[in-house]
Amino acid sequence: MSLSTRTLLAITLLSGVLAGTAAADRKPQKPAAGEAKEADRHFKSGVALFKEGKYSEALAEFERAYEISPHPLVLYNIAGCHRELSHYGEAVKFYERFLDEGKGQVPPARLTAARGELDGILARIARVTVTASPEDATIFVDGEQLDALTKMPLIMPPGEHELSAKAPGRMDVARKIRVASGDELTVELMLPVAPAEVHPFPPSPPLTTKRPKRFAVGAGFGTNLRALADTGAPSLGFAMRVHPRVDVGLDAIVVAYAVMPSLRVRLAGDRASVHLVGAVPIAFPGGEMSESFVAGAAGLGVRLRATPSFALRLESLASFAGEPHGTTFPTFLGGELWF
Repeated sequence: MSLSTRTLLAITLLSGVLAGTAAADRKPQKPAAGEAKEADRHFKSGVALFKEGKYSEALAEFERAYEISPHPLVLYNIAGCHRELSHYGEAVKFYERFLDEGKGQVPPARLTAARGELDGILARIARVTVTASPEDATIFVDGEQLDALTKMPLIMPPGEHELSAKAPGRMDVARKIRVASGDELTVELMLPVAPAEVHPFPPSPPLTTKRPKRFAVGAGFGTNLRALADTGAPSLGFAMRVHPRVDVGLDAIVVAYAVMPSLRVRLAGDRASVHLVGAVPIAFPGGEMSESFVAGAAGLGVRLRATPSFALRLESLASFAGEPHGTTFPTFLGGELWF
């Protein structure tokens, strides 16, 4: 007898039940007249859809009929839909419910037929027990998450299946298995501890861009090394940095009525540095000078930066102004304020 024929027999049996009469001595609670009519409508619609091979639609109708008026015979039809849809796990569950709840409420022949159909399903499926370590891992079968209360073993149709598991602080694990009818196996998914995140280098502090110091004012004292006892004068100066290693400046020798444009090129060092100096001293009439003259000078200097804004500077040059002024060795020591 085919499953479709058995379902039609179930209609005949169920129609009386939904109308309020049971097929056995122990009767279920009688539904209201309106509910019984509605349940019967859904049930008959499900049978019609089942005969057309529309098993998903039939399943929805049977489930609604059972919600309105629960009776074991509806479980039998729900199990049949799952069987045709190859939902073997669900089919086994509903066949077992039907066999349990149908005792004393449906004819023994119907229970015998259901047992035979259940045995047929069990002969064509595989049983797979899946465990995971750690125990709180979440298990997935073919992409579907298993409920924490899912009973093992799982009932699977023959073919290839993917088992996977996830857990906080662990690496995900996935495994594919291929089963045939009658297989019984256990699969354990071991999730290794996720490696700690390693930084090869400590994080760098955020970069801050400081505005470079470009301008300076200074004051100092200068003298001629060839005539220390007879020379010496204060000086005031201004400088501008035109390159990280190059400054241009202008110093005024207050008493001597002279100015000295200069160019300084840093040769080495940073906080304590050595630089090359080229200058053009220009003297004006006044005091002991009766005429103007221009000289050329070159030499070396040392700059010591006490802070980014303050530096001490010592320079010694050789200057030649021609006849009758000859060669002098002007030397300056002073301080600078940079802005």
